[in-house]
Amino acid sequence: MRILVLTPTFLPVVGGAELLLLQVFRRLAERHDVLLLTPHLPPGLLADHGNPEYDALVNFAVRRYADRLTLMRIPGHRALRGAIPPFSLSAVGAVARAAREFRPDVLNVHYCMPTGLAAWVGQRLLGLPTVLSLTGRDVPGPGVPPLWRRWHRLVGRACAGRTHVTEFCRRAVYGPRPGGDAGVIIANGVDEAPPSPPGAATALRAELGVPEGGALIFALQRLDAVKRVDVLLRAMPLVLRRHPGTVLAVGGTGPQAGALRALVRQLGLEGAVRFTGFLPAAAVPLYMDAADLFAFHSTYETFGIVLAEAMIRGRAVVSVADPAIAEVVDHGRTGLLAPIGEPEALARALCDLLADPGRREDMGMAGRAKARALYRWDALAGQYEAVLARAAGRPGEGAR
Repeated sequence: MRILVLTPTFLPVVGGAELLLLQVFRRLAERHDVLLLTPHLPPGLLADHGNPEYDALVNFAVRRYADRLTLMRIPGHRALRGAIPPFSLSAVGAVARAAREFRPDVLNVHYCMPTGLAAWVGQRLLGLPTVLSLTGRDVPGPGVPPLWRRWHRLVGRACAGRTHVTEFCRRAVYGPRPGGDAGVIIANGVDEAPPSPPGAATALRAELGVPEGGALIFALQRLDAVKRVDVLLRAMPLVLRRHPGTVLAVGGTGPQAGALRALVRQLGLEGAVRFTGFLPAAAVPLYMDAADLFAFHSTYETFGIVLAEAMIRGRAVVSVADPAIAEVVDHGRTGLLAPIGEPEALARALCDLLADPGRREDMGMAGRAKARALYRWDALAGQYEAVLARAAGRPGEGAR
């Protein structure tokens, strides 16, 4: 197949949606022709979230376009509650040009905002079989204009196929009882790295200052306002009262880094919190192996790849009862989920698992089994391949 992909954001910005695109299409590019369209990224976005570490893995063509013509420039979007969608006309033009030059068999559009109009045009006007994939934060949720749901439905039902990264995403668009035309669920994924070298985890704990008999909690996320890492930090004084010697290692970078460091000083946690900064992908498995458990607080997720990364390393997870997170982390089986934004509840969950090593181990084993069964990139790429081949009318080319 010749697969044309459209996405509003791609590497070197690194996030869950960008990693999904990379991991799926670098696998499909081994047996299909892939061209990915994406706009030139704003300097501010590159400064906050850009990193070149994954660039060498891209084995397919990437063509960037200038996103100059967009309905986002019309004022009053928030006041109108999303009645005017922020569709990109530049994306429409990029797809039309690529359709003439690349002659794809199928178009895969990720997100609906701002790329949804291009999906509709591709399917209805260009006659190009189109699959709409909803994987990112434009899915109706906190801060998303309520009328976007109607645009999602309109675009999705015009397309030959639809995928959603979680059941939460599908229900957010189509309601609690989505019909048979609402699309399929294809999760995010993870690669399983080999075991850490003997003694490496112990050495890392010593480097982070974890005392003899102490515990290490590891957290990894972008340091931005959506993640509310401050809630995890505010939970730590409560954890330390019951488990002195506990150390929290916070991995990641982002615009909230300065404010979070200031909060650590304000709470008197300098001896218990370590900010690691950016962690390359190769270093993450070692941090997971060194930790006693993994913690993740966020106000809104559509999946949460880092949860699958913790689970495949056999780590119990303490997170929050966000609908998408609750699909990944089974409360009471692979981890514990606390209400969003409540430091006391998060602290209780952390303390409960720190006090029970056997329960942590059982949860870690259950999480590893689930991640291996459901969240392996090779299998997920095959699922995308099957959906794209079916839309293109070439089912024999899917899921090889």
